[in-house]
Amino acid sequence: MKKEIVVEAIRTRPRFKVDTKMSAEEFSKSLHKHIKDRNQTLIGYCNHEVGMVRLIKDKEKFWAPQLQIRIEANPHKKGKNTIRGMFGPNSSIWTLFMFSYGLGGAIILTTGLYGWVELALGIGHYWVWTNLLGALLIVGPFIAAKIGQRIAKGHMDVLRTFIERVLVDEKIIK
Repeated sequence: MKKEIVVEAIRTRPRFKVDTKMSAEEFSKSLHKHIKDRNQTLIGYCNHEVGMVRLIKDKEKFWAPQLQIRIEANPHKKGKNTIRGMFGPNSSIWTLFMFSYGLGGAIILTTGLYGWVELALGIGHYWVWTNLLGALLIVGPFIAAKIGQRIAKGHMDVLRTFIERVLVDEKIIK
């Protein structure tokens, strides 16, 4: 029976963590070997600390996820390393979404608060409508992200299968 990597589906950028006795250099070489074997669908790199795996450009779309890997020495267990992985969109897309969320929150906080104070004082009510703009800047990208996650589910499965195969082949998980 194969032990799977536990990935929480509700999270925006699912993560996993696995402890291993492999050194960072050994894991890096193993990951390079597996990427080379899958060079028709995946590309990536890995050094002794970080790595990244994604679909090749002609198969990759705007919403395609990538797998970011960190290899860390485990401070609590001598001679063990921790492999951490995070599935998520390209960093420029992630930054765009976070900027939109931040801008929407700032609009709601500043002009929305000003509008509610004016409304409470009976001065006017026009600034209250900026809450709608702020809400659209938050809800719009959130809905787009959920649609993108559904579209990219197949790509996510390819990346998850790949990293599980690497970890099983190297006897990190059984």
